[in-house]
Amino acid sequence: MKRKYCAAFAFLVWGCHSPSSSTNTNNGSTAADTVKHTQVNAKPIDKGMTDTVFCTADPSQRYATYVPARYDAKKKWPIIYFFDPHGVGNVPLVLYKALADKYGYILAGTYNSKNGMQWSESEKAAQAFMQDSWQRLSIDNSRIYTFGFSGGARVASSVALYDGGVTGVVACGGGLPEKNPQIKQAFSFLGFVGERDFNYTEMQQLDKQLAQMQFTHQLIVYHGKHQWPPADVAEQAFQWLELNAMKTKFIPKNDSLVKAVEQQFVKNAEQAEKQKNEIGEYFTYKKLLNFIGGLAEVSSYATKVQQMEKSEKINKYLTDEQDNEEQEIRIESEYINDLSEKDIDWWTSTVNEMCTSIKKDSLAPTSLQYQRLLSYLSLATYMGASQAFKQNNNSAAAHFLDLYKMVDPTNPEHSYLYACMYARSGNPDKAINYLADAVKLGFIDVKRTETDSNFVSIKDNPAFIALLKKMQAAPVKVDLTQ
Repeated sequence: MKRKYCAAFAFLVWGCHSPSSSTNTNNGSTAADTVKHTQVNAKPIDKGMTDTVFCTADPSQRYATYVPARYDAKKKWPIIYFFDPHGVGNVPLVLYKALADKYGYILAGTYNSKNGMQWSESEKAAQAFMQDSWQRLSIDNSRIYTFGFSGGARVASSVALYDGGVTGVVACGGGLPEKNPQIKQAFSFLGFVGERDFNYTEMQQLDKQLAQMQFTHQLIVYHGKHQWPPADVAEQAFQWLELNAMKTKFIPKNDSLVKAVEQQFVKNAEQAEKQKNEIGEYFTYKKLLNFIGGLAEVSSYATKVQQMEKSEKINKYLTDEQDNEEQEIRIESEYINDLSEKDIDWWTSTVNEMCTSIKKDSLAPTSLQYQRLLSYLSLATYMGASQAFKQNNNSAAAHFLDLYKMVDPTNPEHSYLYACMYARSGNPDKAINYLADAVKLGFIDVKRTETDSNFVSIKDNPAFIALLKKMQAAPVKVDLTQ
């Protein structure tokens, strides 16, 4: 059981995309490679939000678009192609459409690429909607960008690595599709990661790797978990893309934007200094250099960074940070084995210790690490339960679901899966009770429940029908970043 489970979990964590050598066709050619210029008769897309566009060449491929209010087909526009891990193409567009208007970007998000697919399938989806959008909109081929979250981040990176033609990649909560990729065509890389994201250590180590490669890159750490970055955080991505376009002479220098970005970084650094947060001040000035270096006079900031790098406190922090990252990776690996080998008492004690620390000070480094580990365990126990459920191993599924509830008590998914398990095994009363628990925790996915084959035996049960009505009546509370 453990070997099969570990393989399944690794499969998910790496975003389910493993490009083979046969699909790696990037040959270092020009920035027009990603969008194949085959002429078709495609209808132009209107300004504003369009939730569904069917690709002319292949209607099975569909995507969402947001075209800024000031769009004019007589000029060329930059475009950001989005990849959501669940294949919900309009979610990031709704999140960032105000930024698209502010900075003048077209946004497009595919519905056909999601976690669990082979790279060839995601590549097909990427090519389809990128090609179709080029036929319908006036796109600047020198300013094609990809932006993804979690497994979608790996797809966004893969398009740049293996298909080419991408000027910049923005990746949140997930990095590159493989550990040491061969980068044949340069592109800038901006990473986002929440302090509580279970992929935090991966993103930190990737940032160090890119620094050694002298790659144009920046990592932005923010107060959040495994999620799309909120709009106020994601604005830095639009600024990053604009500033890099100025550096590469794709667009004229915008002194107002350069100055605004500089002033914001200086303000943040000075605030950190007042709070005696030397670490925060140091990283803010480093970020400033990466954002506006080459566009403004930054020698004074560079000198300040060099002086701070001599600080014993800074050096100790950097050393400890590396040690803590390696420790966290070891703990994650150990926990995968412990999920199958340790009993419920051991897990109760371990989880209680983490929760106690978090309650004392949720922003302390140790508490943040515990929050990441609990998030990691939530994903791991979900995967373990799902795998056992597929194998009809109810005893293993129950073990993982008990642990899932322990590490992520407010998540309704463990109660829903328990309901599925009991309905399938012919215990309608327990199935109804667990489904009711899921609803109490906020589960309101009526369509999923109605079409779930596990509930065939209870679909006419009055209590089941009542729960469906309760879900339908519940107010929809959606955090699009999740």
